[in-house]
Amino acid sequence: MFKLSKAACVSSVLLVLAGATYMAGQAATASLSGTVTDASGASIPEATVTARNNGTGLSRSAVSDGQGHFSLPDLAIGDYEVQATKMGFQTVVRKGVNLTVGAAPVADFQLPVGQAEQTVTVEGSISQVETETSSVSSPISQSQMRELPLNGRNFE
Repeated sequence: MFKLSKAACVSSVLLVLAGATYMAGQAATASLSGTVTDASGASIPEATVTARNNGTGLSRSAVSDGQGHFSLPDLAIGDYEVQATKMGFQTVVRKGVNLTVGAAPVADFQLPVGQAEQTVTVEGSISQVETETSSVSSPISQSQMRELPLNGRNFE
């Protein structure tokens, strides 16, 4: 019969928890944040920002805080259509927002005063410059992945 000491049980539980924490950081997600303002530059609180993944059709929404800031963390990678709405303002839609692994682009919205039925579509892309962190990254193409040197690597 195999018997573990109390210290061995505690260390193995800690090892499993540390592995689970490490694996959670390996998710293929991105985040999107920004500010919702009016034409004069004043923040718009409680505006609804919705990001819809064009590939899957899934949507995620966030409500801006008192300073007009919003955040949509843990979005699946892909091409998105993002819209900001608030009663008494026109809806602004940004198309072609492309999220890659680990990206955290900032999408600021400026809502013109008007009827909610009116929609302003913005075709321009958002800045891919990371303004939230100082990290540097770039996407890896399929050919780069294929050509990685695997000498000495063993999955065991």
